[in-house]
Amino acid sequence: MFITQMALPRRTMLRGIGAALALPMLDAMVPALKAAPASAPRMAFFHLPNGMSMPYWTPKKVGQGLELSPVLKVLEPYKNQTIVLSGLSHFAAGLGDGGGPHTRASAAYLTGLLAKRAEGIDATLGTSADQIAARVLGKDTVLDSLELTTAKDVLAGSCDNGYSCLYKQLSWRSASQVNPAESNPRVVFERMFGEESSTAERAKRIKTDKSILDAVALQVQGLEKKLGAADRAAVSEYLTTVREVERRIQKAEKQNSNSELSVGQAPAGAPDTYPEHLALMYDLLHLAFQADVTRVATMQGGEGGAGGYAFIGVPEDHHETSHHQNNPEKLMKLSKINTYHHSEFAKFVEKMKATKDGDGNLLDRSMLMFGASMSDADLHSPLNLPLVLVGGGNGTLKGDRHLKYADDAKTPVCNLLVTMLDKAGVKVDRFGDSTGDLTDL
Repeated sequence: MFITQMALPRRTMLRGIGAALALPMLDAMVPALKAAPASAPRMAFFHLPNGMSMPYWTPKKVGQGLELSPVLKVLEPYKNQTIVLSGLSHFAAGLGDGGGPHTRASAAYLTGLLAKRAEGIDATLGTSADQIAARVLGKDTVLDSLELTTAKDVLAGSCDNGYSCLYKQLSWRSASQVNPAESNPRVVFERMFGEESSTAERAKRIKTDKSILDAVALQVQGLEKKLGAADRAAVSEYLTTVREVERRIQKAEKQNSNSELSVGQAPAGAPDTYPEHLALMYDLLHLAFQADVTRVATMQGGEGGAGGYAFIGVPEDHHETSHHQNNPEKLMKLSKINTYHHSEFAKFVEKMKATKDGDGNLLDRSMLMFGASMSDADLHSPLNLPLVLVGGGNGTLKGDRHLKYADDAKTPVCNLLVTMLDKAGVKVDRFGDSTGDLTDL
């Protein structure tokens, strides 16, 4: 590690055997960035399966002065940086194409393209919006992008009426190359902070429950001597968070009977409960954005694991509940599931807002799209999708609004994706089935 007397380089890494720990933004880095553009934006795309309980999700008021619905009420503290969008549709999801609507909807979510009916490796789609962003925003980061999930999806064969299981993945590098989402927290942690050149040492560390921080302890001591009090406190808090996440992963591995590690392999296992798993993946994403390990991510929500969502009073299967047939009891239960997921997302938003980044915070820098690829899952509808955009977008977004697009305007979701890319400095003339920008965003 090399530190000048003038400033600490933004890309400073704490390196040790089997470890490469990126640092968060510190005051000591600011002088080196005075002539540079504003801190780079972060973009994340979150997806829920099985649609929403639309009567409980849709805000009644349109325009400025956002009045959040029961499901969205958890975002109240961040209302000034929240935009609710309704009336946007994925016409490319194959309306009237028969069986396979769940798979087609997931495939279209970030591509705006119709999935080709095919099984296995014959799946063909197109580059997703996150990967278009990653080509530009990922040039200076450890990872171009990060793909996370709490689902243990099969990646081979047919999952839905002749449609390949690959279509359940959100992120695609190209028409034929998918980016599989990772559900194993250890694999994600090692991708973020481990050194691939020291596989054996890393495996030894994992087996003996040693911390990745042990490998960089001496460098941390040397760094702290050169930092001011505020930066020392920021580094200490960051390393404490890294260690806390690491401990949770270690605990999960001990609990999981399949977590035995052979040299060079990551253990297979996640926390015992779905809430623990989801919270851990969110915290890993927060760390990745805080340390600028990546600036682009996708996150796929699962379906609650075994027992459904019994932990919030909904033991029924998520998919079954989403086929509500306008039954008030099922709509209410689906709204509980939706509210739970928005609540976990809101906790992530809270951490982003509390994390300093230059002269602002991470939420100021970010564009976080949260939603589903279906609206009314009982109808398998890809129309009028429930979408929320949270964050300041580096000063490009104005929150506290509900933007509703008329049904007869037939505005595609891809217009939103094109606009988000443009605001992040990623210029595209056309994407998916886009017809232009959302000029009012």
